[in-house]
Amino acid sequence: MFAGVSSEIAVRRLSAQRMISLIEQLELASDTGTAAICKGFAFVQLYATYEFAVRASVQATLAGLRAAGLEIRSLRRELLALVLDPQWESASSSGRGRMWECRIALMSHMDAPELTSGIDDSLFPRDGSHYRVRQLQTIWRIFAITEPVVADTRYLGRIEEFVENRNAISHGRRTPEDVGRRFSRQEIADRVIDTDAICNHIVGVLEAHLRMGRLVASGVGT
Repeated sequence: MFAGVSSEIAVRRLSAQRMISLIEQLELASDTGTAAICKGFAFVQLYATYEFAVRASVQATLAGLRAAGLEIRSLRRELLALVLDPQWESASSSGRGRMWECRIALMSHMDAPELTSGIDDSLFPRDGSHYRVRQLQTIWRIFAITEPVVADTRYLGRIEEFVENRNAISHGRRTPEDVGRRFSRQEIADRVIDTDAICNHIVGVLEAHLRMGRLVASGVGT
């Protein structure tokens, strides 16, 4: 599961590096306008890699729990906020007449001997942050991870930067050329390296967390 995520990140890194080579060729040909456009689109590409890494790592973790066939009641309580999402949704959308019935059923479900094999591994805790740093912090709290969300604090700014630039381009606030002309080719190349480090940190932390049994309240390994 996680190996496939890491492999895909590597493929996307190579694609971004090819973009850097294209930018170099354009600059050598004095086509700075097209080079700027490519540099702008590089942020869209980096954001896509980052979003993939975050979502796929969460899904790989849930798939690992599903395959382990543990009792849901053995999981950390923080994690139940995600794995019992259908029950939470049912309780929150129930009318006044069924509100207490649904709440009681939800609390009883937390201690039922149901197995994790029934977990929907496509669940994702969207928090409205559109994959900014806060999204990682939400995931870290759900999985009760104590390690930092990034390996180096400077990566926090990187995440905010490519999320902002991608959104600006996607929503039409800025053109790719407007974004790209503010960065040199080397600065884009540095961000490719940093994005790779950010993504592999996310994968590595979640994989280790699952492997070491830290999602289980009792501390028993998965």
